Amino acid sequence: MNKLLMIVCAFFLLSCNRDDAPKGIINKDQMVNVLFDMGITDAYLNQIYKPDSLQRQAHTRYNYIFKKNNIDSAKFTKSLKYYSLRATELDEIFNKVTDSLNRLEKADSIKAVKKVIKFKRKRKIKNDLPAK
Repeated sequence: MNKLLMIVCAFFLLSCNRDDAPKGIINKDQMVNVLFDMGITDAYLNQIYKPDSLQRQAHTRYNYIFKKNNIDSAKFTKSLKYYSLRATELDEIFNKVTDSLNRLEKADSIKAVKKVIKFKRKRKIKNDLPAK
């Protein structure tokens, strides 16, 4: 009886420490990708659309994100609820999303600066040419 009890306890303890998400929950990396895409989409929509058409556009674009990641809104919502109950995992996911968005913003800023420098060089060369 003691052996059976120890086996059951060991099984219970090992199953509690599993890191795998249950069936129907998207994994952390995919959740990061979806939230990253949603962050980009939100930033774009907030700059382009008026509040009255924002909701419709967001719905259309979110559906594209779900399709791109082979999920649906129900699976995303279920996964978000799952990770919301696990603060450490949700924090890890949001940190990765934030890092990715910051890297993209930095790359975009560098690209903008290079574009300005290139424009100024062209203008300087043009100004340095002798008059006809």
